[in-house]
Amino acid sequence: MNSPFKISIITVTKNAEKTIGVLFDSIRKFKANEVEFIVLDAISTDSTLALIKQNEDIIDYWKSEKDSGIYDAMNKAVKIAKGNWLIFIGADDELLEGFNLSISLLNQPKTIYYGKVFFHGLVFSGKIKDDYTLTKTNICHQAIFYPKSVFAKYKYQEEYIVCADYVLNLNCWNDPEFEFVYIDQLISNYAIGGYSGTIKDNLFEANKSNLFKQHLNAWAYFRYSWKKLKNLYFKKNG
Repeated sequence: MNSPFKISIITVTKNAEKTIGVLFDSIRKFKANEVEFIVLDAISTDSTLALIKQNEDIIDYWKSEKDSGIYDAMNKAVKIAKGNWLIFIGADDELLEGFNLSISLLNQPKTIYYGKVFFHGLVFSGKIKDDYTLTKTNICHQAIFYPKSVFAKYKYQEEYIVCADYVLNLNCWNDPEFEFVYIDQLISNYAIGGYSGTIKDNLFEANKSNLFKQHLNAWAYFRYSWKKLKNLYFKKNG
């Protein structure tokens, strides 16, 4: 925990000229000496690179190179990041005041802190009360601060093209090495649409039951399985 940066903001981009300006404007509000900002671009062909260069004063590291997907780029960025905690913000998202207010709350080196996002015009708390809640919803990627130590043990499994962050959270949830702590702060404006909103992760859907069985407690898995069976029954029988 001796890094000069408390937080690394990581953004991966590709052809984000229509949205990335809003992200840069929001980061500019909260960029401080203890906040590192990393941008990895996947060879954009629009004006994204020009916009990155125009905002180099708030970017600590950027590079444009080929990658094999969003999570490949994120895994690369993790190796570059110097912050004690890492947060991943999309090129079409926006940081809010709660990000700034959360900085002083990050103090336990093995704790994963997470908060709220603004989504579809509403505040989404995303608080996970128990294992069963995690079968119904993931913690929003744009509201979670991972300690760097998480990535010394895990990485994003790139075969999950949309839900690798969900899989990461499942890995960490009952890992005795880490603790999840909810903070009542509105961290970001999570954009509607984007890559995760347009692409379905078929591998995750196929493996979801096994992932829940492997990483969550038996009662949560039973409730999830029972609900799934009921839904199948009513679907078949009207």
